[in-house]
Amino acid sequence: MRVGVGGTFNVIHKGHELLFETAFTVGDTVEVGLTSDEFASSQKGVPVTPYFIRKENLAKFLQRYGKPFEIVMITDTNGTAATSKILDAIVVSPETRSNADRINDLRKNSGLKALQVFVIRDVRADDARRISASRVVRGEIDKDGRLLRPIRVAVGTSNRVKVDAVTRVFTQVFGLVEVEQVEQKHSVGRQPMEEDTITGAIERARNAVAANKADFGVGIEAGLFFNKVLEKHLDLQYCAIVDSSGRMTVGHGPGFEYPPEVIRSVLQGKTVGDTMSMITEIEEIGHKMGSIGYLSDGLIDRTSLSEISVLMALIPRIRSELYEEDSQASSSAKASK
Repeated sequence: MRVGVGGTFNVIHKGHELLFETAFTVGDTVEVGLTSDEFASSQKGVPVTPYFIRKENLAKFLQRYGKPFEIVMITDTNGTAATSKILDAIVVSPETRSNADRINDLRKNSGLKALQVFVIRDVRADDARRISASRVVRGEIDKDGRLLRPIRVAVGTSNRVKVDAVTRVFTQVFGLVEVEQVEQKHSVGRQPMEEDTITGAIERARNAVAANKADFGVGIEAGLFFNKVLEKHLDLQYCAIVDSSGRMTVGHGPGFEYPPEVIRSVLQGKTVGDTMSMITEIEEIGHKMGSIGYLSDGLIDRTSLSEISVLMALIPRIRSELYEEDSQASSSAKASK
């Protein structure tokens, strides 16, 4: 099978690597359309390396795959794919899928067989935005998608304990981060119960990322959930993380049981925090060790409990390649019809 790919390849980055890995996996021979200098300059808002240098660098890179390839100059978005009688398939990104559909329409109108279309997943940088050569050239990210500036995180809370938890976990996962505490109006009640806990965390995260134009917005909310099997209420802390693209991931920490006196008080309209402060005589306990710190006799505190929920919400981002939907792509290709 002869497979085609196309691009400027001004800087070969992690997204390009997936493009080529897919092409060389499904194809016996790969035809690479490389944009001319004139075409590249008309499409890109950043300086483009001259064609002969891009071609030389690309050829050296492609040798690693150990299969035959050919680099051809292209002067428009159709390249050679719309008229080629020897191509069998093309590999594209979600961003350029519409180009593949248009190429197949042109082929059908010319009496040529439609190409199989393989669509790779989007490859994103640390800030959840798509990796592109333009971003690399502008100095925003490196070719592997690592940000060359601190990641901006906005936490929708007035509670410093939550901010500290987010700072610790995001630093472990991403490295250099800037975390800002965002006090905001929200519809979350003083004592969340059941699903209101989850919707409250989501609302906080969405409001935070929107208000501060951050890379990530984080919302953390604890509430009581009734377990029908146990016939008891358990406290669960949820964390929602929303990035600048709108993608949301959610996780929660361990559940634990409050003393019966606390549950009775909450069901009568009071809050866990107020009741635990009264029992322990620790004012604003939720902004300090938390109820869990007192109940566990110091074995775990509120910050540590919050860290777990934040980490759980980051799991799909840490191993993003396992969680991203890839309805079009790589394991099975569909011929456009």
